[in-house]
Parts: sequence; structure tokens; C-alpha cells
Amino acid sequence: MKSFISRRRKFLINKKLQFGLLFASLFHVFIFIAVIGSALFIPLFMEMEKAQGPSLKVEQAAKIILYLHANFWPPVLLSLVLICILSIRTSHRIAGPLYRVILVLESLRKGKLPKPIRGRKGDRLTAEIELTNQMLEGLRLHVGEIQKAREDLNDAIAAFRKVIGRATGEEMALLMKDIREKGSTLEEKLRYFTIEQ
Repeated sequence: MKSFISRRRKFLINKKLQFGLLFASLFHVFIFIAVIGSALFIPLFMEMEKAQGPSLKVEQAAKIILYLHANFWPPVLLSLVLICILSIRTSHRIAGPLYRVILVLESLRKGKLPKPIRGRKGDRLTAEIELTNQMLEGLRLHVGEIQKAREDLNDAIAAFRKVIGRATGEEMALLMKDIREKGSTLEEKLRYFTIEQ
């Protein structure tokens, strides 16, 4: 139970993905801040540069620059912190489902059919999770049918072996027909899967 709780509290599931999304978000925010900062500060600096010597315009521009400087940067820093937190939280809602899909794929690679993926409230990639669960259900159904057809074929072969040397030709022909039918059923079930090239 303890490992389950600690695993649920882990927000960095796929560090490469989540940090990549975080840095992309921060890059966009820095571009936004640069554009807004430029729009606010550059005209004031240009106004100050145009003025010759001390004047009322220079003094007003300087006051505005000092006011903006004092009141612009704290909200910007607070916004950056909030965006980082929200970005990690949002990326967690993407990385978590992606991690569970990767676990399913690794299980399939090892020849195991895992249970369907259970999503959590607020998770992203819900359509992909649903598609993965449909694939798992389809595989479970078809693999079950193939296993049943194989068991039926093995039973027919075992029944044929029991009567070899004691059965009449007609009984042997009936048993061979049963084996062929069971083999055809197995082949039909296997034909569902095709290998793309």
C-alpha cells in the first residue's frame, strides 16, 4: 500500500517529456514577456533619448519607467512560478496515461495480455486509453478463441491416437475429418492476424 501511495504522489513520471513540455511553455512565456516588456519600456526609453537635456517629458518618462519596473517584474516572476507548477501538473496528466500505455506495450512485447488501463479523473489521452483498451479486449477475445481452437485440435489428435490400430477404416476416416475440421477452425482464427509489410 505504501508504494502505491508514493507512486501516486510522484509528479515527474517521464522527466524527459515533462521537462520538455515545461521548457516549451517557459519559452513561449519568455517570448510573451519580451514582447510586452518591449512594448512597455522601449517607447519610454526612446522618448527619453529624443529629449535634449533635463525636461518635463524626460522626468515623466523616468517616473513611468520606475513605476513599471517596480510593478511589472513581481507579477511576471509570480506568473513564471505558477506556469511552472501548472505545466508540471498538466504534463503529469499526459505522462501518467502515456506511462500506462507503455507498460501495456511492454507486457505485449513479453507475450502477456495485461488488464485494461484504468484512467484517473482529469487524465489526458482518454481517446488513446480507450483505443488501447479496445485493442486489449479484441486481443483477449481472439487469443482466447485461438487457444480454444488449439485445445479442440489437440483433443481430436489425442482421440485419434487412442484408437490407432483398433479402429476401423471408417472410424479412422471420421476422426481424421474431425482433425481437419478442427485444424481449419484454428487456421481461420489465426487468419484474423495479418503481418503488414
